Amino acid sequence: MKRLLLVDFYALFHRSRNALLRATRELSTSDGRPTTGTYGFTNNLISVISSYEPTHTAVCYDAGGNWRKEEDASYKANRVAGPDQDTFREEAAAVLDDILPALGIPAVGIRGYEADDSIFTLARDAIDFDEVLILTCDQDILQCVSEKVKVILFNSAKKVQVMGEKEVEEKWGIHPAELPLVKALCGDGADNISGIKGIGPKTAAKIVNECGGAWTRVLSHPKVEPFSEKATANLRLVASTYVRELQDVNFDEFLLGNSTVRDLERTFTSYEFSALMKRAAKISKTLKLKANG
Repeated sequence: MKRLLLVDFYALFHRSRNALLRATRELSTSDGRPTTGTYGFTNNLISVISSYEPTHTAVCYDAGGNWRKEEDASYKANRVAGPDQDTFREEAAAVLDDILPALGIPAVGIRGYEADDSIFTLARDAIDFDEVLILTCDQDILQCVSEKVKVILFNSAKKVQVMGEKEVEEKWGIHPAELPLVKALCGDGADNISGIKGIGPKTAAKIVNECGGAWTRVLSHPKVEPFSEKATANLRLVASTYVRELQDVNFDEFLLGNSTVRDLERTFTSYEFSALMKRAAKISKTLKLKANG
């Protein structure tokens, strides 16, 4: 079975790092390099790959710039950088530049777009795969769920929920593809998107269902029509965008095994991942790494 795993980098990195910071002291190498996030992310990613056995894997990240913020200055304006933002960025760069190449996993980021957009694009175009799994902590990506695409909602290594069409419909009362319509009406506090007054998630889902998922009919609904301009602007922000720069991507580049055992061990040693080094042979097998040549 050809199975593609797409990873929402910053969502998993942030969750993994914070979990370790709460559970233990901040980790670092003997020469002072911070490794809390690098270790937490690496350990969790390897665990997921071991559990779900994808044949292909890619990590998608925000590469800078954001057309949504350029279009609406209030978008995500409620997010404030933490006091350790410099350390966060240093660790994130270490994963993208050092850890992922050693694991043989490519990183995909297109400037101006969010990781969600890259994931949406790759999931939609992965027509030759039997299954696509999306690893994230962000429920916005549930809009990508289809008969072939499932989302792995990661809360912790021991608390993971796989969301398919059935699970999304049970939770939201709508088809996954209609999730942006609901959020366009009720808003999304996490992204600082205000909804239409008097319309919460349940009412929004009811309206979308009454209108058969047709956006033009939703805009004509009595509760929505006076605010149709706002709803339309919201929909543009909450709906994932197709990234044309990725339309000709070669999925063969995501095949596991694009590194060597030596590179993995050298990187684990450099970052002093002693616990992972003890499992290096098993991890190399999981990642299908090439033998040292």
